[in-house]
Amino acid sequence: MARKPERRRAGNASSGRALLLAAPALLSPLIGPVAAGAAEPQLSASIERHWTSNALDSEIAVADWYTLLRGGMRHQVGDDDANAGIDAEFQLARHDRIAIEDDRSLAVSAHAFRRLSPALELRGTLAYSAISKGDHLEIGPLVIGTRALKQVASAQVQMGLALGGATALVLDMSNAFETTGRTHFEQDLLDPVRLDPDVNKFRAAARLMRTLGPLAAGGSLSALFATVEKLGSPPVALSYTLYGAQGELELRTAAGIAFGMALGAENLRGAHGIYDEVRPAWHVKASMPLPRDFELRGAWFGRFETADSDDPLASWLDRTEIELGWKATERLAFSAGVYREVKQNLLMENEERGRGFYAQATYAFGKPLSAIFRVDVSKTFKTILDIRERTTDAFIGLRARI
Repeated sequence: MARKPERRRAGNASSGRALLLAAPALLSPLIGPVAAGAAEPQLSASIERHWTSNALDSEIAVADWYTLLRGGMRHQVGDDDANAGIDAEFQLARHDRIAIEDDRSLAVSAHAFRRLSPALELRGTLAYSAISKGDHLEIGPLVIGTRALKQVASAQVQMGLALGGATALVLDMSNAFETTGRTHFEQDLLDPVRLDPDVNKFRAAARLMRTLGPLAAGGSLSALFATVEKLGSPPVALSYTLYGAQGELELRTAAGIAFGMALGAENLRGAHGIYDEVRPAWHVKASMPLPRDFELRGAWFGRFETADSDDPLASWLDRTEIELGWKATERLAFSAGVYREVKQNLLMENEERGRGFYAQATYAFGKPLSAIFRVDVSKTFKTILDIRERTTDAFIGLRARI
């Protein structure tokens, strides 16, 4: 699958599972952002024109141009004590030549929030997404386009409790069901067939945080139960259980320096005892303002990767990201970043070694409209498969928020 919309960007520290607080606070920031109601919906849109050296995102490097269109709407009514809202987003990617890699997606969600007392908050969220994914199947020198529709429906409930002494407890429970229809092949060269199993994911977590001035400290426990439909022989994917425990610490100073750290362990258990291992897990991130309106940001994390893995079970991901930003003027900003990652496939014994670089310039014409120019360069080496992928992606785009 080409990396177009889903592509990982250097400097995206949120890609780790151990999400840390943006600032020490109680309840609402722990459960999620709660904004006062707005009389008018908030609209956003962007259009980008890309050139990529590797439209197939494989060792077969085929260059192509593609257009990426995004749009979204957010509307919320109520106030800080009780509100409800709806979000909707769509995305379209269209290639000039390699049409088999075109993607389309739509996502909608609705939430309701209520502060029952100064010590108790509740939030519920329902979400649905549909993704028509264009991909390809390589059979020797032959490349056959494929397309499948993936749908995800999920529900989440969160409860925040103020325990006194600047201490807050957040309980989180969610369930998501993923289903993928039959894969259709280009020009009906092969009969449609199911290649991806249905998956049900249930997650429960508890997080306790205490705020002491600029310092926030605490810990969390989590459990993820994934029930995967048996499909193929041997199966293309396996059921698993993932347990996690970690301690968290975050510091934010008056000078703008921020530091966050989460250290703990994760236990991954594969179906029928095929895999059972405990590994240390971590997520460290920091940001620091520099002279002349520069800012340095970085993150390093290690964890089990179950969502984005070519392995039937999961991978172990070790990733480092560093980004330097510069606000040249009120309208013009620059940033550049690098990343390095090693992804160990647990059952296939393959190792994916990736590294990349990006540079970006953003210019704000006015409050609603801005322009962006960006270049991404990435390299990936898959050891056992002996596959080397090299991709350069450059784009210019316009973004508007109303």
